[in-house]
Parts: sequence; structure tokens; C-alpha cells
Amino acid sequence: MPVRRSSIRWEMVEIELRGAQFREAKHAMSSWLPCRGCGLSDFPLGGSPWSPRHRAMVPMVDLGNLPLANRLLSVTSTSNAPYPLVVYYCHNCALIQLADLVPRTEMFTDYVYLTSASKTMMEHFDRYAEGITRRLDLTAKDRVLDVGSNDGTLLKAFQRRGARVLGIEPARNVASIAEAAGVPTLTNYFDLKLAKRLEKVRLVTANNILSHVGSLRDFLATVAHVLRPNGLFVFELPWVADVLRNNSFDMIYHEHLSYFGLKPLTRALREEGLFLVDLEYYPSIHGGTFRGFASPSFEEPSHLVKEMSAREEKEADFWALRDFSERVPKLAHHLRDMLLSLKKEGKRIAGYGAPAKATILLNYCGIGRDILDYASDTTPLKQGKLIPGVKIPVVSPELARTKPPDYYLLLAWNFRQEILAKEREFLDKGGRFVVPFPQPEFVDS
Repeated sequence: MPVRRSSIRWEMVEIELRGAQFREAKHAMSSWLPCRGCGLSDFPLGGSPWSPRHRAMVPMVDLGNLPLANRLLSVTSTSNAPYPLVVYYCHNCALIQLADLVPRTEMFTDYVYLTSASKTMMEHFDRYAEGITRRLDLTAKDRVLDVGSNDGTLLKAFQRRGARVLGIEPARNVASIAEAAGVPTLTNYFDLKLAKRLEKVRLVTANNILSHVGSLRDFLATVAHVLRPNGLFVFELPWVADVLRNNSFDMIYHEHLSYFGLKPLTRALREEGLFLVDLEYYPSIHGGTFRGFASPSFEEPSHLVKEMSAREEKEADFWALRDFSERVPKLAHHLRDMLLSLKKEGKRIAGYGAPAKATILLNYCGIGRDILDYASDTTPLKQGKLIPGVKIPVVSPELARTKPPDYYLLLAWNFRQEILAKEREFLDKGGRFVVPFPQPEFVDS
């Protein structure tokens, strides 16, 4: 019978940490030379094809060599390999992206993020299913295909409303959770070979998945192939304008290959036979998320599509990215200095949450075990493991309450409101949070 994570004693955590040995390992990487949005690697500076040529993709933000964000370590792990993390800008289509690719088997075979771990996301996906069911008038004759279906949270919401569902989830450990909950799930990557084995569907959903896709155009072509003529492709993505405006550089990690604005996304969709017709915007989901609706048939884009596209002209262009790149190191130094000052005052500090973004924030800022005692997270798959690089132990909330800090660094800042409401007792007793973005600040009762 598995040991309950909450039963781990602090003494055992300390002993295991002292006994763990780590070494860096080198893994193969590849580089994506042309832009994954428009396919261009260079273009002529003048009007003639014989004019001098300019690189389409230029490096803009270099976060250095950092470990894989979701690859939490066991205390006996011997691999903690860092990979380059450099953000590029395409001068041709304006897509912001990574060019250095980590093999996807390194990132997605065993996954620790569960949608159901967040009450906010559970409620969000329930409303999602309700809205789309009404919009398309889905019935038991219709099938919903969710790509990157995780633990089946969204598909269960569609099942409750009578639709037939199928999930595609490459992470075996997560797919097994969905299957156990009664959600049919294929443990595969979504590609044309797989799509040709599937029936045509009325609805394809992909939430926070397009950012992970290396061959973007192939992925979109596969979506177009599997959709019925009256079908709809619905997807959610972090809006890059929010990432830049909020300074949330921890959203940049190796799984997130693309950081989408509407201009490059609309172009990529169109070139694979899909048309962005509508948007919904959720500023409180993951620090700013848009839900896109793409159809195989052309429709005039909604007012919100046009409005957000216009905003991007200034908020997600080359100059906005350049300014972001200059702010990031300053924010990192400021945050670390704040925490070091608290430590000098004798304050105890811990991390709240162990999301993927925590790996980037902590390693880039140099926030290790000399500053944070532990990170508390509700996800059982994460408890008893270590955040890569900085090797901060992840413990259950029950264990954290036996040794509460004076301050929590809010690593799961994208669920700020939910967490502050949940931790009202901690705040009322004098505890405080340090929220890192958009600028580091203290939050108390």
C-alpha cells in the first residue's frame, strides 16, 4: 500500500535531502530553424529576391540554461539536466517562440500537472462545457475530441451533458486517471496517422496545448482533417500580451514552444483551412487566457477578435518584447533581495504551490533552500519530490501546517484569488504572502 505523502516526517525529508546525490546530464536537443508559424527562416530586405537576406527569427530573451519545469525529481534522482531557454521573435509573422527543442519524451511521458487539482479550473471547465454544448446544440450523436485531455476534467463535464467523448493524452500516468474515471482516452500524440483512424467529430478542444506543439502547422492540419464540415475547433491559450505586460517570465519554459498573439495564430490557422471567428477572454485564468473559436468555413471575425488584434499591435510587438527582456532581470533581482531581507530578519519563508512555472522563477532568480524551506502543494503526484535545480522539497498542505512559515512566496500566482480566500486563517494569524508579479509585493489580511 502506498505511503501517504502527508505522513512523511520532517526529519525524514531532511535526511533524504542530505543523502541525495545529483549530477547534470547532457541530452540531445534539436533546433527549429524556420518559424513554426509562417515557415520562414529568412527573407529579402529589398523588393528583389536577389536582395540581401535577413533572418526572420531573432533571439530576444535569454533566461540561460534551466531545468525542465514539470520534471520534478525524486530525492534519489541522478538527473537534473538544464537546457537552453531562449525566446525568439519572427519578424515576418510576429510569432514569439522557442527554437531549441527538448525531446517530447523527456517532458510528456510522465506528467505531474492535474487539471482537477484546482477548484478554479474545475469550475472554469464546467462552464466551458455548458457554453459550448449550448452554442453547438450538442447531443448524444455528437463526439467531442479533447487533445491533451489530462485527467479528463473537461470531458467529464461534456459527458454530464450527454455528449460522447474521447481524450488524447500522451502522459500515461495522467491518462490512466482519466480512464479510471470513465473517460475514454488514447495514450498517443495527436497526429495525422492517428486522426485517420478516428471518426469525424463535431468539436475538437485543445486547452493550453497549442503552446506545446512543435509542428504547429501539421497539428492544425490534423485538426482540420478530423473536423466535420459543421464542426468547431475550440482552444485556450495564455495571451502573450498579458505575459509581457505582467512581466510573468515564469510562463516561459521548455514545454511552451510558442507564445501566441492573434496575428500569427490567425495566419497559421487560415493557411491550414481554419478561420478564427470568435474569442472569449478570461483575465483571471492562468494570468490571462483567451478562448478561440475556429471554423472550417469562413465567417466575419467577431468584434472582440478585431479589438484584441488591434491591442496587440503595441502590446505584443518587437518593442514590447524588447522592453520585457530588459525588465525581467531587474524584477528577478528585486524579488530575491526582498526575500533575502526577510531571511536576515529571521523570517521563515516557504513556497505556495509547485507549478511548472515555479521551476523557472526559482532557478532564474537564484531562490534555493537557503531562502525557501519547502513548497506546499495539494497535488499528490508532486508531494515528496523536489523542484528541479533548486531542489526544494514539495510537501502536502497538511505537513506544511505543522511547520508554518511567516511568509509564503506565491508560486501559483495565477490562482491568487482562490488561494488568498482559502488561506484566510493564515493571513488572519499574521501570515503574509509575497506575490511576484507584475511587481513583487506583500499581501496581508
